[in-house]
Amino acid sequence: MLLIIAAMLFAYYLMAPVYDFSGPGSFSGSKLYNPYKNMEPTQWKRYNFQVQSRAWLGLTSGRGNSNELIDSAYTALGFDYVATSDYQKINLHGKNKPSFIPTYEHGYNFFKTHQVCIDARKVLWTDLAIWQSKSMKQWIIDQLKEDCGIVALAHPALRKGYKLKDMQFLCRYDLLEVLCGTHISANHWDVALSSGQLAWILADDDTHNIRNLKELGRSFTMINSPTTNKKDVLAALSSGNSYGVNYYNSIDTTLKEKAEKIKKLPYLVSAELKGDTFSVTFSRHMLHIEFIGENGQIRKKISNKRSASYIIQPDDPYIRVKANFYYVCDYYLNPVVRYEGEAPQSVKTAVIDVKATLRNRIIYFMALLTLAFLYAKRKQKKTSK
Repeated sequence: MLLIIAAMLFAYYLMAPVYDFSGPGSFSGSKLYNPYKNMEPTQWKRYNFQVQSRAWLGLTSGRGNSNELIDSAYTALGFDYVATSDYQKINLHGKNKPSFIPTYEHGYNFFKTHQVCIDARKVLWTDLAIWQSKSMKQWIIDQLKEDCGIVALAHPALRKGYKLKDMQFLCRYDLLEVLCGTHISANHWDVALSSGQLAWILADDDTHNIRNLKELGRSFTMINSPTTNKKDVLAALSSGNSYGVNYYNSIDTTLKEKAEKIKKLPYLVSAELKGDTFSVTFSRHMLHIEFIGENGQIRKKISNKRSASYIIQPDDPYIRVKANFYYVCDYYLNPVVRYEGEAPQSVKTAVIDVKATLRNRIIYFMALLTLAFLYAKRKQKKTSK
């Protein structure tokens, strides 16, 4: 049985193509896209797309979380929706509600190179379990896109599942899980954006223990949607009309206390683009606000204000905002990006290199034959004794 499983996992390596990547580029053009153009300050919804429940007979992490417990905890915290992202399984709890969004976490490899699959139609079982080249990672992304409305790269900084260099080349994903509990992947986000990948933010708890208040309500995504209907939420998420919250207040002692504090958190009132001037206003004063540009460089920093603005320079491919609220939480806004044409889009490409793929498969096949020959020879030697 172990040999059969090993053979199946090896077969994925044999199947994986080699890609020819265009390499890093930059957003450019005379136009500026503001993801908050149609924002309504009264329509913010609090969402979490990463939490694990008991699945696969309790073999996976999250075995202590029932669907009912998850609903109860997040409802108490004032969340509008929580999507349970079990490993390799679409949790159908609440499937008859208009707000239901089928979601799962893809990946069973050692280095946690995972993806959050939002609006998934079916589960992809293909994965590379031991190690993954950037071509293999791109192959998984492309396969997931066939049966998934939105693909997010999960917790990139965890176990270096996605290296910073990967972010310069990978493309065709939609979101990046910049905030995931205590794991912050802002550097990965800036590398992706600086290389021309249009990726909006996703922020999730990814909690495996609902009873742990330090994990629960730690990171979440605020989505500007008129309703919690699936269609409206996915449209807002896909257009970037959202922001990520890193709530790191660790002194909460009860669920009720945490709920009261989250309820009183500030919110984004406006994010307007007039000409080349980007202005943001929050419902409360910030300790400081940073306008961050290419390669994560801080282009401007302002303290003790509710509102702030920045004149986007001709050499700014994008500008994103990070706001700190007195050591209680950080807000990460989606970037304003340069573009030309009808709509902004990623500038990177990746196409399968047929010759390199064939060469790679021949090498893998020869290695497999060599191992099989050595195994048979060793077994024959033992038998002859």
